[in-house]
This record gives sequence, C-alpha cells and structure tokens, in this order.
Amino acid sequence: MRIRDNGYGYYEERPRLGQRLGRFVALVGVVFAVVAAVVVIQRLSDDALALIIGLLLAGVPLLAIIGLLIFVLAWRGQRPPPPQQMTIPLIIMQIPQQPSQPALPDYGLPWEGTIQRTGGRQWEVIGEE
Repeated sequence: MRIRDNGYGYYEERPRLGQRLGRFVALVGVVFAVVAAVVVIQRLSDDALALIIGLLLAGVPLLAIIGLLIFVLAWRGQRPPPPQQMTIPLIIMQIPQQPSQPALPDYGLPWEGTIQRTGGRQWEVIGEE
C-alpha cells in the first residue's frame, strides 16, 4: 500500500480489485495444495512415500540445471551480434585465350572440299510447288 498526498492530507491507496482477487486466488490455491498433499501423504504406504521423496530429491536438482541452461541460452540469444564489416565481393574475370596450336591435329574434314568446290550449299525444298 502506498501513501499519497492529495493536498489535503495523507490517505492510503487501496490495491485494485484485480490485484486483490489475484492474491486471494493464489492464497486459496496454496491452501488447497497443502491440504491435498497432507491427505495424499497420510494414505500412502511407506514404500510409496520413500519412492516419491527419492524422485523429488533427484528431480529438483535436475529441474534447477534445466532452468539454468534455459536462462543461459536465453541470455546468449539477447546479446546483439557483433557488427559485420561490409566487404566488396571479389570478382574474377577470365578472358578466353586463343590456343597457339589446335587441340587436335588438323586432318581435314570430308565435307570441307565440297563447300570450297561448290562455293556454298544449295537447298531444295520438298513439297512446295
């Protein structure tokens, strides 16, 4: 509760209805959980009670480790990434070179002589009149 000065004197500010209702529901939930735990524990056998206590003693540290791991991973994810320097991409241009000698020996092609003799090809279109 906070104390405010309204100019005429001091008065206490009451918590909002939602806050009071939330506190009441939480208190009722805690009382219910304690009562239910007491009733269940009274009905259990000694062996079952020992098993539950053993599981709790093993599980609580495991939950603490998992919670710590989640916290560390979330903390690492919140750090801003280091600034990256802008780099100009490297461009490599390869200029084709004329070979100084042919890759295969020049034996001559069989149709080279006909092209040179006739001076060019002549086409005959079949089916047109």
